[in-house]
Amino acid sequence: MTIFISLVSHSHSKIISELATISELSSEKGFVLVVKNNTADPGLSECLIGMNVHLIDDESLYGLGFGENNNCVFNYCVSMLGMSGGDLFCVLNPDVLVDSISLSRLASLMDSDDCLISSINLYLNTEKSVYDNSIRKFPGLFSFFGSYLSLVNLAIDKREVQSPIDIDWAAGSFLMFKAFHYANLGGFDEGYFMYCEDIDICFRSFKKGVRVRFYPSVSAVHYAGFANRKMFSRHFLWHVKSAFRFIAVKHGLVRQVSSVCDF
Repeated sequence: MTIFISLVSHSHSKIISELATISELSSEKGFVLVVKNNTADPGLSECLIGMNVHLIDDESLYGLGFGENNNCVFNYCVSMLGMSGGDLFCVLNPDVLVDSISLSRLASLMDSDDCLISSINLYLNTEKSVYDNSIRKFPGLFSFFGSYLSLVNLAIDKREVQSPIDIDWAAGSFLMFKAFHYANLGGFDEGYFMYCEDIDICFRSFKKGVRVRFYPSVSAVHYAGFANRKMFSRHFLWHVKSAFRFIAVKHGLVRQVSSVCDF
């Protein structure tokens, strides 16, 4: 079983250079890294020199949304790199610091539990003393916007989780799928440009009877920016649009948009 890692760069060459994630993983057996460039960033190919990494850098594929980018990488892994349904497909943000030992341990835990989709314990600082609220309950219309006003808290308190549990959804900064399950779900819904596609894919998995498994003992650091929190910023407006789409999807008012190949 091989772990295929999808990492999408939006001019992230600097943080990719600073963090050891790609360089460390690319040197280990059992990992295949695919980096998708989504902007005109010449520094990206330079910072990957000497690493065993597959780079998708096609100008016609610049400017795609989060879901479409990861679907593109998934299709590349299947058609060009021989990924099989029994392999693992990991969606990883470029600002997440994680090592091969942690990912190998996660793969072993998933195999033991016959788990099809999982996430890990993300922290916001190197000391791992501040939790990233990356695991949550499914939102409704009120709770989406109530969270911005601190009226609703959908986050699961990680301090109370000592052993693996099934959760509603986990942030797309880190999600690990059995490849065949990702294909069965049709991958991410490309109708979202950014935000909520992680909620959506976890919800569609939930509807198929497969919940996300959270493993608190496997950890990583997420140097998150939270650009969507700035009111009326472009990211905030994308989040609002995506929130309405998810509510519509949840009630069967819109259909999934996807171009994921099958095995």
